[in-house]
Amino acid sequence: MKKISRRDFLKLSGFASTLTLLWGCAPGAASTAVDLSVTLPPAEHDLFLFNALKRIGLGPTPADMESIQASGFEAYVDSQLAYEQIDDSAATGRLSKFETLNMPVKELAALASPTQPVFELIQAAMIRAVYSPRQLYERMVQFWTDHFNIYILKNQVRFLKTGDDRDVIRPNALGNFHSLLSASMRSPAMMVYLDNASSTKDRPNENYARELLELHTLGVDGGYTQEDILDVARALTGWSVTGRRAMDNAGEFTFRRYAHDDGAKRILGVEFPAGQGMEDGEQLARMLAEHSATARFIAYKLVRHFLTDTPPAGLVDKVSQTFQSSRGDIREVLRSIFFSEEFKTSLGAGKLKKPVEFVASAARQLGIETEFDRPMFRLIQAMGQVPFFWPAPNGYPDVGAAWLNTNDLLARWNFALSIATGSVRGADVDLSWLAGLPEPEVVDELSIRLLGFILPSELRANVLGALASISGVPPETSACALLLASPYFQYR
Repeated sequence: MKKISRRDFLKLSGFASTLTLLWGCAPGAASTAVDLSVTLPPAEHDLFLFNALKRIGLGPTPADMESIQASGFEAYVDSQLAYEQIDDSAATGRLSKFETLNMPVKELAALASPTQPVFELIQAAMIRAVYSPRQLYERMVQFWTDHFNIYILKNQVRFLKTGDDRDVIRPNALGNFHSLLSASMRSPAMMVYLDNASSTKDRPNENYARELLELHTLGVDGGYTQEDILDVARALTGWSVTGRRAMDNAGEFTFRRYAHDDGAKRILGVEFPAGQGMEDGEQLARMLAEHSATARFIAYKLVRHFLTDTPPAGLVDKVSQTFQSSRGDIREVLRSIFFSEEFKTSLGAGKLKKPVEFVASAARQLGIETEFDRPMFRLIQAMGQVPFFWPAPNGYPDVGAAWLNTNDLLARWNFALSIATGSVRGADVDLSWLAGLPEPEVVDELSIRLLGFILPSELRANVLGALASISGVPPETSACALLLASPYFQYR
């Protein structure tokens, strides 16, 4: 595809004015609901299935549509939940050059470039999101990465987060919540990030204890007190990380019995007898994983993630009950969401894609070939969501209002323009399958590929009008940029 500068494209087209119409007259003024009064594409495309794929994964490809049409919605969901049975070589083959992904901490810390493990982990996260057919699994990896957020640029965390991703989040993303929580509580990256590695009986640190209750389990309204936080901190004293002198085991979890407060504790009304040692933390993990407030908090976050920024209370209640009855079986919890009537009726109602979701869906649906090196990194950074770069322990926001200010919207438009015009080095999009088609067919074919439906007549006319005003730019380039930047693509 011939590359066109973004500046020339903007001079030639009514890009901004057309996008203003598509977004409802002003950047940032878009409705949180996308109108469903659209023209359905040909019979082989099913709008319900297309919209379901947008929620379950990170962007529906033609192959995804073929798969879900052949199996049906429920069977497709079950196949995605059984992710271990899905061949992942399309993604893993691309990761083979990233040598840091399987290195122990001691080798990572000895690298000449301390940023190598950071950027290779970011690249790996994006490559997996785009090229892995295990789409629900990768979405849940992202969800739990934010839930148990760790800022990768804090001190030694840059050498430890690779292990957290590899050994904590990914093995447990579709497993059991207690196992995931226990693994996170032992994560060296988490211990260092929230200062528990240096927490001792003489100087207990409350940072991790507070976030464990507020962000990881019970939620801010979970009924705990400051006294509970202090006793949680005491229960976790001595949970630490081996240092550089630990030979081949540097940077691993360790329990330092001498640093542990072995006195009796009382947490959430439950007695922790004196002298338990490490069992204090293990009892705590079991209690928090089984607590009704944890079930409700996780249910609320999952329903918000997969449906809407304002989760329906009835569904949250049902999902919370499933969490408790299944003892934290994440797959059963997700089934209770996906097979609910609320999920089906929410499709198309509008959940704004976070920047990483936006980039991944564009790459997947357009078949972009990229390794997510520096040029793509800078575009993602401009939109405000580089994986693992959120400094606070609460993780990247999962509500649309956090991502819809004017600067954020302009960064998304710039990404759409850059991709469509071929301006991003190392990110190749092939639109030759549209070359030579009449402009109305170009718009309709791209609409079906990117949106799952043909644009409503008035907006379709606006896009065709913008294409007609351009000279020297292939219509598929203009149409691709406009549709990627439109609210119809920005929402899932």
